[in-house]
Amino acid sequence: MKYTIYEDPLTHKFAFLPLPSRFVEGDKLPLVATDRWFGSRVEAIAALPELFDRDESEPGIELPEAVQVDDAGRQLP
Repeated sequence: MKYTIYEDPLTHKFAFLPLPSRFVEGDKLPLVATDRWFGSRVEAIAALPELFDRDESEPGIELPEAVQVDDAGRQLP
């Protein structure tokens, strides 16, 4: 599974955002709820080993079809 580190434009907190299997650079980011927010990018990067451990212990998890959003977080038609 691919992830990106996402920064919320309003709170400036960071989260790992799982990407759909067919995601390519330049696609709109999917709207996905996250279970953990970090106060800084450095904190998020420091938590990467935890993410990798979780990924390995939960093989085969597939995300539902992504909802497309614009840069302000509004759902696109």
